[in-house]
Formats: sequence, C-alpha cells, structure tokens
Amino acid sequence: MEKKPKQLSLVERWEIDVESYKKGAKALVSTPQCKQCKHFIKKNALHCQIYQKEIKPKYVMFAEKECPQFLTTTPMVIVGKNQEEEKLLGGIFGFCMGDALGVPVEFTTRNERKKDPVQEMRAYGTYHQPYGTWSDDTSLMLCLIDGLISDCAEGKIPQNFIDFYTKAKFTPYGEVFDIGISTKNAIEKMIQGISPVECGGHEESDNGNGSLMRILPLAYFVKNMPFEKQKDIIEKVSSLTHAHKRSKLACIIYVLFAVELLKGVEKRKAYLNAVENIRKQQLQEYEEEFIFFERIFQGELEKLNEVEIFSTGYVVYTLEASLWTFFTTNTYSEAILKAINLGGDTDTIAAITGGLSGIYYGVSVIPNNWLQCLAKKEEIYEMTLAFEKILENGKKHGFKNY
Repeated sequence: MEKKPKQLSLVERWEIDVESYKKGAKALVSTPQCKQCKHFIKKNALHCQIYQKEIKPKYVMFAEKECPQFLTTTPMVIVGKNQEEEKLLGGIFGFCMGDALGVPVEFTTRNERKKDPVQEMRAYGTYHQPYGTWSDDTSLMLCLIDGLISDCAEGKIPQNFIDFYTKAKFTPYGEVFDIGISTKNAIEKMIQGISPVECGGHEESDNGNGSLMRILPLAYFVKNMPFEKQKDIIEKVSSLTHAHKRSKLACIIYVLFAVELLKGVEKRKAYLNAVENIRKQQLQEYEEEFIFFERIFQGELEKLNEVEIFSTGYVVYTLEASLWTFFTTNTYSEAILKAINLGGDTDTIAAITGGLSGIYYGVSVIPNNWLQCLAKKEEIYEMTLAFEKILENGKKHGFKNY
C-alpha cells in the first residue's frame, strides 16, 4: 500500500520558506500577514521596514500570533452612525470576527487551549489559512443576507448556497475549505431539483449546528413581526439544511434572544424574555424537544461550571456554550476568546457568541486590529449597509411559497 506523503508542520513549512529565501528565491510562499502590511518589503519574507536589520521574531515568522507592528494596507473605519447601526454592524462583524479568530484552532482540545490560550489573531493552524480567514459559517450567513436583500428570498437563498458549494462564491479566497456533512447533503439535494425546504435532514443525527450558525440575520429581519410569523420564517430557513425540530427550536431560541438584545434589553432580562415568550406560545409540536433544552429554559446557564459546558458541533451544546460564554463575560473580546478557548468547534461557537456580543456591545468595541485583518471586510461592510436599507424600507421579500 502506497504511503501518504508526510504532512509538514507549520514550523517545517516556514523553515523551508526561510531556506528558500536564503538561497535567493524571488516568490513569496507563505508569509502569514506581511503582504497586507504597510511595512512589508516586496519579495522579502525575512525582513520588513520594522525589522530591516534583523530577522523577524520567531513568533511572527512562524505565525504563532499577530505581529505587533502590523499595519494594514487597506484600513477602513467601521462605526455605526446611530445605535441601531452599531447593533447591526456589531452583530454581523462580531459574528465574522469570532469565526475568523476560531478557524486556526478548530478541533483542538480544551486542554490544548489551556496550555496555549488564544489571545489574539492567528494564522494557518487547522486549515492553513491566512490571518482573518473566515469559514463556511460566515459564507452561509452572507448567503442568507444576500438572499434577504433580493426580491425573492425563497429562491435566492438556496441558489446562493448552491453557488457557495459549487463555485466558491461568498468565500474569502475562492475556496470552500470547510462545510458540514448535513449542509453538504442538503445542498446536493437542491442541485438535484428537490424543493429547498425539503432538503434539510430530518434525522436525530442531523442536529449539528449548521443552521444555527447562519441564522443570525433573521433577528434583524423578523424583529418587528408577530411571533407566528417569526417562527414560520426561522423554521423555513433552518429547514433548508437542518429540518429536525431540535435544530429549528435552537434557531428559534437564538433568534428571539437576539431580537430582545436588538431592542436594547439588558442581557439577562433579554434571555428571560425570550424563554418566557417561547414558553407562553405553547408550542405543542416541540414538546418532546423541550427536555433537550432544559438547562437553557431554566434560565441559569451562567451558574454552570466550565466542565459542565460541552463545546461540540451538536446544536444544543453549541447553543449552551455560546449563551454560557456570553453570560459569564463582560466585554466582546473576553466573550470571543473565552468561547475559542473552550476548544472543539471553536469557529462556530465563537461566531455565534460574537453575533450576540456584537449586538449587545456594538461594533465600536471590537478590537480594530482584529477588524482590519478580516478578509473581505469592505465587501461585508457594503452588504451589511445594503441589508440595512432593506430593513429601513420595510421590504420583507419572499417566504410565502416555502
């Protein structure tokens, strides 16, 4: 049996790059952040305008953490002009930022994170991606926003999912490097021509966090709608990839909680309001699922110890971990880093936490050096402002035929 080639470690890859430059190589191979930095000297991976007389520090060369001298070549100001825009930009960018910070350490263990906690932006890691790279979590959320902006959400959202999967649209660098099994299976059914709302998995094994991770934009979209309409739209959008009642209920809880935060309610009161709102609706079709959300409905998640929080891709555990992290921290940065350092499904849990934290604290508190690293930040900003116009105009396109 033919042996698979050995996978080089990050250090080994950088050592090869360094040696190639010493021997006169003229093409960049894998500098983490340098090409986007104002201090970068073209065709020189070993030095820059800051480190001209010495080789860059090892932690910069080996992408262990962000360079303290990094200064982006494409700076932009991302600040809301009013409180509502602060919450809109905060939620969307807060989500994207959590995703990007979590990508390099996805699937690492909690013990690994305790030994080497993430405190700032990193590169490479699990998927060997540059600084600020986001995953399918953000891609599929952008697919949803773009669909909500269009004249026919019910047709546009599934087509965006297909374009993401087959053409790598809505990706940071034209590559799909991460996608969940249930989401992949659902999109392949869409490609076959099956009605999109029938494509999501109905089995208990289909309760990953794939619909929860992209559902946040609906909080802005359904904010002023009556409960039945909110519920109907959330269920339909979840069902595109995840149609089991457990996944749909998780999305309902998350979106209704985000809606309360958008209204400016204090975080604990917002949580209790959302839970009470769901309880009083007497959702008989979800009765058998309530037991799985017992810790959430008790309203005391923040009292749990870290060892009682599971940071996996199972939708209930993801929701619990995100809520717990949000409630046991007091700033956006603290929440995101705590979510990531739980280990496991780091990008998704940090993204979902980041959405809530960004709404609550606003975009202005997201560290600027993180924001400036974010891939395609200009495009995300423009899409968010286009979404804002749709929300301001009160246009609620297309869910009637789902």
